[in-house]
Amino acid sequence: MLVACSRRDGIFSLSPVFAEHSSLSASEVANCVVHRWKSSTRQLHRAEGAGAILLRAESFFHGVPIGLRVVTDGRHSRVEYFRQRRADRLYGSMVRGCLHPDLIRGAASAPAVPQS
Repeated sequence: MLVACSRRDGIFSLSPVFAEHSSLSASEVANCVVHRWKSSTRQLHRAEGAGAILLRAESFFHGVPIGLRVVTDGRHSRVEYFRQRRADRLYGSMVRGCLHPDLIRGAASAPAVPQS
């Protein structure tokens, strides 16, 4: 199988590892993931535009590029998790943990993250 990646899109040019819906707003999901990824990733960046919130980071120990795209989908959010190659399952678990309102109590306020 041959896969071509655009340098411009990077991690988001790949197929998502998983895609799910959440009853939370896109910003609530993104803030929760930022809160969880902040201490366990490197080079965490957040960007917003065209109705989507994008998070990009590298896994802490191996530097594997990971990403999250959160898009408002009516009253819900569509959440897509990406990774460039095999990364610790912890990062996907952190994302899944932010999809349900009862699981993110206390994680709603996120520290500032560099905007790109």
